[in-house]
Amino acid sequence: MIKAHRHHNQPIMRRSSRVYLNDLNSGKRQTLVEFLRLCHDATQYFVDLLWQRKDFSARLSDIETVHCGRDRFKTTTRLAQALAKQAKETIRRKVKILKRKPRLRKHTVTLYSNFVAIEPFNGSFDYAIKLIGSGAPKMVIPVKSTKLINKFLSTGWSMSKTIRIGKDGSRLWVDFIFEKQRPNKKDVGIIVGVDSNYKAGMVLSDGQIVGNKAYERIQLFSKQQKRTHQEVKSMIGNAINSIDLSNTKTLCIENLKNVKRGTRGKFSREYNRRLSHWQYALYRDLLERRCEEAGIRIELKNPAYTSQYCRSCGKWDKRNRVGDKFRCVNCGFSDNSDYNAAKNLELLGLAEVYGLGSLPSSKLQSLG
Repeated sequence: MIKAHRHHNQPIMRRSSRVYLNDLNSGKRQTLVEFLRLCHDATQYFVDLLWQRKDFSARLSDIETVHCGRDRFKTTTRLAQALAKQAKETIRRKVKILKRKPRLRKHTVTLYSNFVAIEPFNGSFDYAIKLIGSGAPKMVIPVKSTKLINKFLSTGWSMSKTIRIGKDGSRLWVDFIFEKQRPNKKDVGIIVGVDSNYKAGMVLSDGQIVGNKAYERIQLFSKQQKRTHQEVKSMIGNAINSIDLSNTKTLCIENLKNVKRGTRGKFSREYNRRLSHWQYALYRDLLERRCEEAGIRIELKNPAYTSQYCRSCGKWDKRNRVGDKFRCVNCGFSDNSDYNAAKNLELLGLAEVYGLGSLPSSKLQSLG
């Protein structure tokens, strides 16, 4: 019998917290490494098999497919079924982006309650992760809690019975997964536009500016300095958390998915190295998580010409913007170019359109 994926009746938010297994003894470490290699090879086998069959559906794999992997890798039916499910999810997640067969590079495995139990640990550790068989090696992994885990538990998140175990180079880690019911979307509040760029950070149409200190810090990084991207990521996270969204119901952000397309060879190697610290994808990811927890809608808007469009007279001219200054050549209206772009994104949200090309003049006058 082919089973379908189970879905929650209530929308659920999920977050994870990673803990590195630095205190694991050599015997358990070697056993886990071998288990991860087995899971990696078996999952890749299922990916190859499903890709060959062009099976991109959301249904779980049939029992014959599961038995093929079980017999090939000498594991249990339950583990083979779990790995086949992960292979199916990997294909469905990447086929629309890559349009070619996924190649697994990381050694990770998701273990459900059939394979693992999380219990309090009496001693110098806080939790005991018990691998209880069904294809997984039987062992107890002691784990210390972290500030992030304690924060999740203290703010109403519940720890899931599912974990992820993986290998990062020579380091083993485990991801604890936390769940919480998603709040309803706000019906009261204002629409705010957000313009983000390399130098100014994030400029909001309500006057807030966050993340602008990252650019100054990036300019001080030397070529030999290490962990610079990690430092910038930490600054971005702190900047996102500092935004006041208490009176916001909708956030309009730029769709910067292909912002770097066609720029190869146009900048120097030094500038490219510094520009790589502009984590616009991380900005968007962290902002979406923050809004999800606060019940705020996020709308993607076309960023084209938003910093060159005059919201006062409705005229666009490439001469309107010079650096960080905006001055309309038609009506003389002046403002900061980043703030003007944020206000234009807010305007798109109020008009309920994707880009400035879809903004009718009659709508502009009524909103102005």
